Amino acid sequence: MSSDIHPRVSVVIRTKDRIRLLERALDDVLAQDFRDWEIIVINDGGNPLPVEDLLRTRPALITRARVIHQSESQGMEAASNAGIAATHGEFVAVHDDDDTWAPDFLSATVAWLDEHSDHVGVVAATEIVIERFESDHIVEERRERFRPLNEIVTAFDLIIRNQFVPISLLVRRSAIERLGGFDVSLPVVGDWDFHLRLALSGDIGFLGDTARAFWHQRPAAAGELANSVHAAQALHRQYDRLVRDRALREYAAQQGTGSLLYLGKVIDERIAESERHTFETVHASIEAQNAQIASNEERLRAEIQDTIRYYALGPTLKRNWKRLLRGFR
Repeated sequence: MSSDIHPRVSVVIRTKDRIRLLERALDDVLAQDFRDWEIIVINDGGNPLPVEDLLRTRPALITRARVIHQSESQGMEAASNAGIAATHGEFVAVHDDDDTWAPDFLSATVAWLDEHSDHVGVVAATEIVIERFESDHIVEERRERFRPLNEIVTAFDLIIRNQFVPISLLVRRSAIERLGGFDVSLPVVGDWDFHLRLALSGDIGFLGDTARAFWHQRPAAAGELANSVHAAQALHRQYDRLVRDRALREYAAQQGTGSLLYLGKVIDERIAESERHTFETVHASIEAQNAQIASNEERLRAEIQDTIRYYALGPTLKRNWKRLLRGFR
């Protein structure tokens, strides 16, 4: 593609040895009803030949797609940065090779950013698609809703956890440049780190009327077909804490530790108080249940004793003798 062509949208597709998924991703972009786009495929250490062969089977991509082959894997965030550096569009989308869009994703998100010139990006409502590979085809098992809390994107909620994924976001190139791109030191959670910094830099819109982004997951998959959110859960937890710790240290260096020490103690005491209250409530409930059980047992014993006495031999004979006498009267 000539460098003097400046499409409005640049689509960066990160891939590595997942040719079946890459094929679906390329066709997904080709199916968009918005046509002013380019594609940069970042082959992050994968075999280059299948990628080149695949692109040759899509004539519509000859002048609209480029491939950057990295001889060794640099990681997801470095791949994103390399792809973005090679693009020319006003808007950028990071389209992982295993995810998909509705045909109107680009038209809807571009229209939003054209209408909201003060927004640094826009997020589309998303569905998680649970799928599996079965011999030579992909089988969809179910779908789940995945949307930001309260149907709005805020830095407040992003501090708690990631509220959207790359396939959901269209972002202004100018915003990426101001933020310095993705943090290449993060093997995972780099998208959350970028999303949080993006939200702190400006407003992010939300298109919630219908799902236009689809985050595909294969929980049972291993190797290259796995999703890191499943295959690297321990690593996600570790780097989640490391990102928070880094931000905490930066804040403490600028503001001191006084308020942090105070809040830490208050939170610790409130948690301890909540745990104590929970223990006391559960203990009281158990005691009440035990008392009720004891009362029921005593009542049952009394009923059993009454039944035994009623059906004992002497009383039974006496009752039968009285009924027999009444019969002769």
